Amino acid sequence: STHDATRGEGAMTSIKDAIKAFEAKNTLVASEAEKVTLYGQLPPIVKMDNTLGTLKACKHLALSSNCIEKITGLKGLDNLEVLSLGRNQIKKLEGLDDVANTLRELWISYNLLDKLNGLEKLSNLVVVYMSNNLIAKWPEFDRFKDLAKLEELLFVGNPLWETHTKAEDFRLNVAGRIPWLKKLDGVPVDDDEKERGKALVG
Repeated sequence: STHDATRGEGAMTSIKDAIKAFEAKNTLVASEAEKVTLYGQLPPIVKMDNTLGTLKACKHLALSSNCIEKITGLKGLDNLEVLSLGRNQIKKLEGLDDVANTLRELWISYNLLDKLNGLEKLSNLVVVYMSNNLIAKWPEFDRFKDLAKLEELLFVGNPLWETHTKAEDFRLNVAGRIPWLKKLDGVPVDDDEKERGKALVG
């Protein structure tokens, strides 16, 4: 059986088993739940798969604190608004096309992202939590310019943030690039920062 095959890959929890445990713990049917929490599984979830597509009513899917390396299996999550993937091993923003129209919040702090291609497709994002990843260059950051609805960004702990926080011009650089942003790293972006940022970025 597939279950034995999975077991052979070392200890990991399948999405199917995580959903079953979620149902048992909360005494509900996962396919009818608006919020599905599959975070911090022991042993961890390593692979996202198509079983996630059964979560038809899900608006908020939490998969944080596992060992997921790749975003996949989201087809069928037609109501997904909040995707929580913090503290995993994700290297790329891929596999999000099927939820691009509905996704409003992406929580993906503490992962291994060093590039942001694919971000531009997520045009309805309002909130992005992306602290403690590996983004080091402005050309990658500039992909945020495609997110016209973005209001809140958490970006502390990225190499780009480290470099420019030391230089004391990180906030200005961001405000100059995405002047419609309302909140950066938990602090409102003010008009002064937007003006000075615009002058700095040019």
